[in-house]
Amino acid sequence: MKKPFFFIFSILLFLTLVSDNSSLADPVDMDTIETLTLLCNKDVTHSCYKIGEKHRILDKDEKKALPFYEKACLGGHFTACSHAGIVLMKRGTPYSKEFKQATKYFQMACEKKHDKACFNLGSIKYKEGRQKKAIKWFDVSCELGNFFGCNKSKKLKK
Repeated sequence: MKKPFFFIFSILLFLTLVSDNSSLADPVDMDTIETLTLLCNKDVTHSCYKIGEKHRILDKDEKKALPFYEKACLGGHFTACSHAGIVLMKRGTPYSKEFKQATKYFQMACEKKHDKACFNLGSIKYKEGRQKKAIKWFDVSCELGNFFGCNKSKKLKK
């Protein structure tokens, strides 16, 4: 009984290994950059977001990624808002223009119930030394199910 199962399993494993693995490709690579750019230029926000991801993850170039995240964010892609905010926050210092712009993007996404953006908004407020406001945003992220927001809020309330 075990031999037929093992035999079939071995054949399936072999076929998987020798078959074309294009279906297993990274989702960012499934579309060509040209196609994504064309769609992004037509305000397809998810395409702009995917270009941003390509630049940030594959090319390790956050500077190139930022304008695509910003365009996607302004078009209503709230994960892109969070990513744009993170890129800007890493560039700036408390009260800098980068922090102010990051805050704007995090607020846009947090208003639409994006828990990570609310958490990041709390992080910015904390880095600016505004503990009460930080707790407020960590609590919001916690209410939206963000475990880290719950922990951060609890620690700051002690």
